[in-house]
Parts: sequence; C-alpha cells; structure tokens
Amino acid sequence: MPNQRTDTPASHGERSVAILFDPEGTWSLAAIEGIAEYATRHGGWRLLCAPRDAQGRLQLPPGWRGDGILSRFLSHQARRQHLSYKIPIVDLETITFGTYNPLIANVVTDDEARAELIVKHLLSLERDRIACFNPPHPQYSQKRFEQVQEHLQQAGQECDLFWKYQDRVWFRYDWETQQNLIKTWLLKLPADTAVFTADGRQGRLVTEWCHFLKIRVPDDIAVLTGDDDGLLSSISSPPLSGVVLASKQHGFEAAALLDQMMDGAAAPKQPIRIKPLHISVRQSTDILNYDRPEIVQAIRFIRQNASLGINVSDVLNHIPISRRSLEQQFLETIGHTLGHEIRKVRFEKAQTQLANTDMTIEQIAASCGYSSASQLCRMFQKMLGETPLSYRKRKQ
Repeated sequence: MPNQRTDTPASHGERSVAILFDPEGTWSLAAIEGIAEYATRHGGWRLLCAPRDAQGRLQLPPGWRGDGILSRFLSHQARRQHLSYKIPIVDLETITFGTYNPLIANVVTDDEARAELIVKHLLSLERDRIACFNPPHPQYSQKRFEQVQEHLQQAGQECDLFWKYQDRVWFRYDWETQQNLIKTWLLKLPADTAVFTADGRQGRLVTEWCHFLKIRVPDDIAVLTGDDDGLLSSISSPPLSGVVLASKQHGFEAAALLDQMMDGAAAPKQPIRIKPLHISVRQSTDILNYDRPEIVQAIRFIRQNASLGINVSDVLNHIPISRRSLEQQFLETIGHTLGHEIRKVRFEKAQTQLANTDMTIEQIAASCGYSSASQLCRMFQKMLGETPLSYRKRKQ
C-alpha cells in the first residue's frame, strides 16, 4: 500500500505532481508541454515525469508523498491503483473507467467534434464508398468509429466496417491471421474508396498493405487518420492526412483542473472536452482530379518540397517535359504560374504554423522555405496587409 497524505497542501506551498503516462508520440509530448507550461506559469509545482520500476513499468517510487496525479488510465486496475493514494487525479485518456469518484476528473478529446471534422473531410473527397478500418485496440473505443458512422448515416452515406464482431474474437487470432484478414478486406474494397483509421499507426498499416498489394493511395483508396502524429504521419508513404488534436491545451487544462482539485474542489461529474483543431491535409487524401498527369506531378512535387526552398527550375527538372509546355499547361489548367503555386503553398504552410503552433517567426520562416524572417514578413504585408504576429494574434 502506498504512503498516503493526511495533510492538506498549502495553496502557496510546493506541490508534488506525478505525470503517469509515457512521453512517447506527438500527442503525449505536447500534452506534457502543456502541463509544464501551466506549472511554470503558476509556480510551486515539482513534476515527477513517467517514473519507472526496475522492470521498466510506469510506477510511483516507494514512499512517494505527492499531492496530485496526471494519468492516462488504460485499465480498471490502473484506476484502482492510483485511487489507493487518496489524492486528486486527472485522467487524460479518452476511454473512461468506472463510476464517478470525487477524486478522479476526466479531460478528454471531444470525439463528437472529431467525428464532425472527419465526416466533413471524407464527404469532401466525393468518393464512391467510405470505409472504417476499426480493428479492436485497448486504447481506442469502438465508439469513435460508431460516432463517425452515425454522422455518415445522417448525411445519407453508408460506411463499410472492417471489424463487426466482438473484440475478444480479434484478440484470439495470432498476428499472421490478423494480417491476412486486413489484406483480404483491402482487396475487397472497390476502387474510389475513402478509408478512416483511428490513428497514424493504423493509417500507416493500411498504406503499407496498399503498397504491397499495389493499391494506389490516394488514387484508388484515400486514407484519413483520426489522430494526427506529425512525425509518423509525415514520414509515411504517402504522408497521411489526419485530425490535429489540441494536445498542448489538453495538458494545460488537465493541470489547471488538478490545481483546483488540490485546493479542495471535487472532480466535475462530466468530462472536460477539448475540441480538435483541424484536419492536416497530406497526400493520402489529396486527390488531384486533373486529366494531365504532368500537372498532377508538378502540384504534388511542389506540395511536398515547397518548404525546402525550391524554385521553378527544380519543378521542371523533376518532370520530363519541356519548360514551355509545362508552364503553358499549368497556366491553362490551374489559372496561375508554377512560381505562384510555390509561393501559395509556402505561404499557406506559414499561416497554418502561425495559427496552430508557438514557433518563432524565424523558425516558421526556415521551416517554410523562406530565406529569412524579414522575407516572410514582407510576404504577409503583401498578401494580407499585416505582420505575421498580428495574424497569429487574430487567429489564436
């Protein structure tokens, strides 16, 4: 039995708070960044991040005398273990376990808002069929897929489910059998299908199988993930589109709620819901419906490489066609020049980073292919008549 506190921490004294989830992946790292920002801004917190026992398991050290816990429960057992400390707990996991307890609060992603974003994007692709790749997973409830399915039905669109049976049936299969089931399902999907997956790992599994089976993504099957992992999504082949979650805000709000509970407030009876930010559109759903393959090649090359500081010559070197012919086709089809398209893609990326990150102007300029921060500032003045900082203030 862990040591339990019998004293009440002073509102102005130092508080010991444990972060009991793995700092792995984009979501967790951003959530911890939000927790750390709250702790720094309000002061008086000593953070114990992801402590482990001799076997490498997440575990509080013997004799730890803390004031609060920030966790992600993946089982009833973990919930019971944390409750034995008899201190306030905020759970950041979307799946909730057990009945209401005044010591446990939940801060979760707003899955209803996520489903609305997903369905809006899937419908915008105008595919003949929509399917959900939903193999049972301990970290994801089937409710996430059910909400997407409900919104699709409301829009008059059917959804083909990969898995329609009880979870335990799936877990009885060995890995090879599971993979064969995935392969068979993908081969049965008709061309011109959009597939939704829970996260980047499952999205990448789908795209890797598609590559092996010679199914073209996004031409034959478009793939959208419900939880964008910036790194994993961008290194996938092709890069994966996905829902960008407000992970940093999630961590910040969880820390703020824990602070209130450590001051004596009871946990709210309903979860605090954090709305997702937007869809990050990458090549896995980026359908370019142009009859001229050279135009499709040019646009894809620009979108993938604009942030590297490319110019028109780089595009022309990539496509086996004369400069005059490509530039003429591009102008006739798209309505502007190759150079304009490069500047457009670069500028749109800068806008997205200003609105959704805390990166400095210098960092954004470098990551978007601008030679300097001043060049980026000049572009904002030219395009919008304002500075990057004023744009950020207006959008955030």
